[in-house]
This record gives sequence, structure tokens and C-alpha cells, in this order.
Amino acid sequence: MKPFRLSWIRPSLAAKIAAATSLPILAVMVAALLAVNFRVAAQQDRTVTADLSRAALSFEKQMVHQGEELKRIGIVIARDPKFFAMLTLPRTDRGTEYFQATLAGVAGDFQHDTDAAIFDVTDEHGVVLVRGGRPDEYGINISGSKLIRGALSGRPVSGYTVEGRNAYRVAVVPIVVGGALVGTLTLGQSLDAALAQALKETTRSDVVFTVDGEIALSTVAESMLRSTLQTKIREWRNSDSRREAGTTLEVVPVQGERFLALRGEVEGPEVGGHLGYVLVRSLDQETLVVRRIGGDLFLAGATVALLALLLGLGVAAGITRPIRHLVEAANEMRVGNYDFPLNVRSRDEMGRLAEDFGAMRETQRHEIERLGEIDRMKSNFITIASHEIITPVTMIRAYADILGDGSLGEVTPPQREGLFAIRRGTDTLTRLARDLTNMSLIDRNQLPAHFAPCDIGEVLEEVAVQVAPFVTQRDQQLSIGAEAGLVHPRIDRDYLNQAILNVAMNAVRFTPDEGTIDLGARRVGDAVEIEVSDTGIGIAEEDQERIFSRLVELKDINLHSSGLAEFNSSGLGLGLSIARGIVEAHGGTIRVESHVGKGSTFRIRLPLAGPPSYRPEETTASDSRSKADTTHSSS
Repeated sequence: MKPFRLSWIRPSLAAKIAAATSLPILAVMVAALLAVNFRVAAQQDRTVTADLSRAALSFEKQMVHQGEELKRIGIVIARDPKFFAMLTLPRTDRGTEYFQATLAGVAGDFQHDTDAAIFDVTDEHGVVLVRGGRPDEYGINISGSKLIRGALSGRPVSGYTVEGRNAYRVAVVPIVVGGALVGTLTLGQSLDAALAQALKETTRSDVVFTVDGEIALSTVAESMLRSTLQTKIREWRNSDSRREAGTTLEVVPVQGERFLALRGEVEGPEVGGHLGYVLVRSLDQETLVVRRIGGDLFLAGATVALLALLLGLGVAAGITRPIRHLVEAANEMRVGNYDFPLNVRSRDEMGRLAEDFGAMRETQRHEIERLGEIDRMKSNFITIASHEIITPVTMIRAYADILGDGSLGEVTPPQREGLFAIRRGTDTLTRLARDLTNMSLIDRNQLPAHFAPCDIGEVLEEVAVQVAPFVTQRDQQLSIGAEAGLVHPRIDRDYLNQAILNVAMNAVRFTPDEGTIDLGARRVGDAVEIEVSDTGIGIAEEDQERIFSRLVELKDINLHSSGLAEFNSSGLGLGLSIARGIVEAHGGTIRVESHVGKGSTFRIRLPLAGPPSYRPEETTASDSRSKADTTHSSS
């Protein structure tokens, strides 16, 4: 049996050339679009979460305000002589039917004036004398409750009571006559649908009140969402013994839609049951604008991908056509072994074959030059594509700024935070495009560097200022140690700043919280040596050279993540590659010394004497410097 071979699946030369031409462009576009879309969506989710937390604070403040308002009303009533006169009668007179009827009538009048659902009066021992509107419950002793005990101690108390599935916000105030405590007054307002609707309008969230793990009142209509919430509330009740105090956020999926639920407890003493609340808001509705932007970005990326594929196919067709002619010519003679066909019988025929061989070698030389030109065209295309990306992104950023400033109308705080997320996304896309432009210029030895004397210590100080905000977020330590008066005669200050910043930001990203980053510079022999060292996760020996290649990023979130989106995100892996290109443009070298788990030290060596080995082409006025912004990312 003949062995099975996979030769039939080998890609053709045209397919390889098309892939080599279009895949880098596709990879750049996909990475850029995913980075922008992910960061904008994540920022919007965080914005909704923060807004819902603020809504919970507003909700709790309104509940507290309602209790304080009941306290004030109760204190006014308790000081009214028409009200407390009956309570000053001797205890022997309180047992009469006349006393009970008169006290009930006075309580009923005041209850009608205050429109209170609960209007209870007790004596100085906490024994109920009258319950407004509920005469069948006279004489119930509730002196054991926290609310009554607090009022009997001489201070107003607010809390809530639960009777069946009805919940009430209540305030209990002491009744003091002539300095003596003669009883307590309890006022209560029902937590009804009108209150829930008012809270919904204030918090922009659906409101659910729960009693002992069951829904008692809700602005959510009967639906799958309400059923799911009831199930979740019961689960939360069973796990409350293990839950810490305070509010808890949780994403609840319902029929493919995500809802953010924030649950909490109503503060204050309770009687008759446990009262809690849940605020519910649709995450998908809140992020609708962001998802539309993501769709637009996807369409733009698909268009660019199609153009890149067509470019690759065109390049492949242009290259393979002459190569096919070469293959046909090679079939006429085996050039490598100078083994000419057997039908060659004369010197003239051998001469013609030699001429054909020379022509084929000349054609090969032209094809090599053509391939070089194709590579240059690819680099130019990347540069142009990066520029074309920056133009619409700049317009998006400008419109986001205009909207954020309120020039086109009033902007709500959640909308402003969403616009801020869009601005951060456009900054990321701009930074990626400019990094690609610099990488393309480095590949072609056309980096427009302008050399002049430069104080290396000042450059390190500028880098430290740019890195400082991120070091502060990570609770890291940053130090600078530069030799005084260390001036290099041939430095492009902006590009060197970018190279050191890329290395320093890598150190920040890959150093755990509370770690250390050190920047230093000194003269070593006939060169200036710049060091960036950290106490980070380190780099394995086999990866220490590979990290300077483009599109390479060594990442282990478990070792260096701080929980901040800026440090959990991946770039394109161009930061160290660009740093190396800039250093080599100065005639210098960059290397790394590292041990896994102990940190890394990057050393940039810049010779003091002699011109740099890199000589960029002269630039014209139209070829303005296209330096990448010295931003905080090392890509």
C-alpha cells in the first residue's frame, strides 16, 4: 500500500503571496477593531454599574428622608395639647369606655390630618392604647420591639414594620409632658405602588421591594423577568447568611438579554419581617449606542479586509505570471547540474541554451528587484492605511468632544461617561495607527530623525512624568538616578523619549502592584547607558530576544494584573520593536537581562563618538515628521 501523502493540500505560490500581502493588514485591522470595541464596551458596562450604585445611594437617601419626615410630623403631634391631654389622666381613669372612645376619636382626627396609614399610641410602658383605623387590635403589647424600646428611651426612632405582605415606613416618637414620658406615638406610611413608581423615576431603574425573600411590591410587570427575579431573590435569601452587609451587584440573563440587579436592605429596626429591595436595569439597553458603534466599526473593518484581500490577489497575479514563464523555461534544461537535453547535437544549439540560461538569470534578477518593490509598496500601503484610519477616528473624537461639551444639546452624566469611553477608544486606535506608521518607517530606514545635543537626565524626567499616573494607580515605586550633566551630542529627543517610555510602560504593566521601577543613566566608556529595571515577573531566557520582534507579547495576567483595564489589555506587540528601531537609528543597541520571578533590566547603549549607523532619507516639507505620540502605551 502506498503511503498517504498530503501534497494535494499544499498552497500554491499565488496563495502564499496573497496571504503574505493581505494577512498582516487583516491582523492589524482585526486587532485594532477588537481592542477598541472591547474597551468601549467594558467602559460602558462599568459606567452602567457605577450609575446603578449611585441610584442605590439615592434610593436609600429617599427612604431615610421619608423616615425623618415622619419623625418631624410625629414630634409636632406629640407636642399638641389636644393630643397628649388624654394621656395625662390618672391610670385609674384609662380603663373606662369613655376614655377609650375619646382617645380613639382624637387619634382618628390626627390620623386623618396626617394621612398616615399607621397611627398607634402606647402608654409609658409600651402597651398599646389605640391603633388608628384598627380598633380590633387594641391592647396589643409591642413593648418588646426595637422601635418602641428606642422611643421609650426618650429619642425618636425610624424603621419599618411588616404586616403580612404589606410594608410600612414608620417613625416612633416619645410623648413627653412636663418632662415626664407619658407614652409613644407611631406614624407609618405604606410602601405602595405610587412610592415605587416615584423611586423608579428618580433612580431610572425598576424597583422591587421584598419581604422575607418574596416580592411584595414591584414596578416590573408580570413577565419572565419578574419570574426570574423571584427565583433569584429566593436564592439570595438562602445565601444571605454568607453574604457581607451592604449592596450586591449581579448580572441576571433573561431570554438573551442581560439585566443588572443591585440588591440591598432597607436600613433601620424592623418589626414583623425582613424588608429588602432590588434595583433592576437592562445592560443591553444602556449599551445600545456602544453596540451600534461596534457594528459600524465591524462594517468598516470588513471593507478594509476586502480591499486588503483584493490587493493581495492583485500582487500575487502580478508576481506569479512571470514566474510561470521561468518554470517553463527551466523545464527545457536542468540548470543546476548543467544537464542539457539529449537532443542537443551541435555547438550552436548549446550556445542558444546558454543564452537562454543567461536570459533566465537576468529575469530572476529583475524578479528579485520586483519583489523588493512589492515589499516597499506593502509598507507604503500600511502607512497610507494608518493615515486613513486616523482621519475618520479624529472626526469621531471631535464629534464626541462637541457632544460632551454640550454644544449640540444637554448631555446627561451617563451619556457623558459613554462619550468619554468613545474618546478613550479613539485614542487607542490612533495610537495603534501611529505605531504602525513608525514601524513601517523603521522597516524602510526612513525614520525622520533629527539629531541634536540632548541632556539624557531631562529625557528621563519627562518619561517619569508620563509614567507617574500609572505608577500611582498600581501603588508602585518609581525612582530616577541620572548622572549630572550627561549630554549626548546626537539625539532625537522626541524619538528617544518614545523608546524609553515604551520600555518603562512595559515595566509598569508587567510589575505587580507595590513593585518598583527604576530609571537610570550614566556614562560607560565611550557611550551613554540608559537602564530601565523593575521587580516584575521576568522573562524566560528563550524569550529574551523574541520580545523585540513585532507582534510579540508575553503576557500572564495571573502574575501581573492589577484589575485595571489599562493593564489587563493586550496591544499589538510593537512597543519594544519600535524602541529597538529608534535605538538602532541612533547607532545604539538595546538588550535585556532578566530572571523569571525576579524582574528585568533593559539597557540602552548609545555611542558618544561617530555618526549613527542608521541614515534616514532626507524629508521634504510635505513629509512632515510623523512621530507617534509619546503616549502611555507600549502597544
